[in-house]
Amino acid sequence: MARGFTRYLTSFTVQASAAITADADSAGTQTAFDTAVSGNADGCDSALIEIDVTSAPATAARCKVYIVPEEFDGAGDAAQKYAGSIAIATTADKYSLEIDGLPEAGKIVIHAVDYGFTASAAMKPSYIADA
Repeated sequence: MARGFTRYLTSFTVQASAAITADADSAGTQTAFDTAVSGNADGCDSALIEIDVTSAPATAARCKVYIVPEEFDGAGDAAQKYAGSIAIATTADKYSLEIDGLPEAGKIVIHAVDYGFTASAAMKPSYIADA
């Protein structure tokens, strides 16, 4: 019996496609993730985030990714937490980032740093399996 291998759930969109200006967060529709039993990230503590850039910047750019945890009482969002950065080239492509330590529920935010581009984000939740 294999132990300690990664299992992946079905990916889903966490940030709809939108044009993002320099030094701004995406205004695309967000879909929250939920790691609770029967949630869309059921039992997962990490995930691959895929940024799908459909309109690339004219100059290479950076994209920051943040996690916005849901407050414990579910009444709102807690302060966002930096998850990582991705270099965005001058061609439309897909870029990925692995995130460990997902909160129970929350949202993913993508932020264009130096130059704008158009992109969406998808999440592929994962967990370490025993069998």
